[in-house]
Amino acid sequence: MNCRRARASMEAHLMNDLHPKLAEQLERHLQTCPSCRADYEELQRLVEALRRVFALKRQSA
Repeated sequence: MNCRRARASMEAHLMNDLHPKLAEQLERHLQTCPSCRADYEELQRLVEALRRVFALKRQSA
C-alpha cells in the first residue's frame, strides 16, 4: 500500500468499515511509514474527541 491509498483508507479503518484485507495492508503500512502513522494518530484523536462530544450531547438531550 502506498501513502495515498493509506490516507484514503484511514477514516474507513477508524470507523471499522474497511475490508479486513485492506485493514491489514493499512496496518502494515502504518508500521513502516512514520508520516502516515502520524496522520493516522492525529485522525484517531480527532475521531475520539468527536465521539466524546456527541456522547455528551446525547446525555444532555
